[in-house]
Amino acid sequence: MKINVAIADDQKLFRKGMMALVNSFDDVEIIFEAENGKQLIELLAAESNDIHVILLDLSMPEMNGLEALKIIKQSQPGIGIIILTIHEAEHHILSTIQAGANGYLAKNAEPEEVEKAIREVFKNDFYFTLPMLEIMRKGLIKKPLAASLDENESPLTPREKEVLQLICKQYSSAEIAEKLFLSARTVEGHRNNLLLKTGSRNTAGLVLYALKYKLIELDHFNH
Repeated sequence: MKINVAIADDQKLFRKGMMALVNSFDDVEIIFEAENGKQLIELLAAESNDIHVILLDLSMPEMNGLEALKIIKQSQPGIGIIILTIHEAEHHILSTIQAGANGYLAKNAEPEEVEKAIREVFKNDFYFTLPMLEIMRKGLIKKPLAASLDENESPLTPREKEVLQLICKQYSSAEIAEKLFLSARTVEGHRNNLLLKTGSRNTAGLVLYALKYKLIELDHFNH
């Protein structure tokens, strides 16, 4: 299946270069480009083609990436959004994930990483590099997210924790079902319960939750 991508970045040279790169990937195509968040929102509303993934810059005039992210996640929550930025500060990462971002990609990333990020967000709903996960973990230690439960408690059942750990390892619902001898429908039920119980917007939010409550170690994120 072809992955339809949109990009929003006010730096024309970077945007055009990224478009050329992404269009070189098999079965991946940039459908449209925008130079700020406002234009992106307008194009999304008018565009007839389904967009699967958006590459979104944070620092843009008229409407920045965070503002655009919040609006898109309200109207079209199923679109995967990868934040493209030079800002790797903890507060930037945590605030965008809390707002619904599905991944984070540094602007100096290697072409192979750009392709992997797009495919992982399309397939598994999130993409983070290990260095990015470490930044997130440190940010959560310094300034934990507001929570209603004690660090040593969890509203999750043992099975839900097990499913969450496999989600963090980037297993699909079908793979989790096979591994735990469950039906795919049951796994989706557990995933929905996880989102509700943790107050997460998407899988990236579940990863943040798992990091915060130490339900998984960083070296478990790849299988």
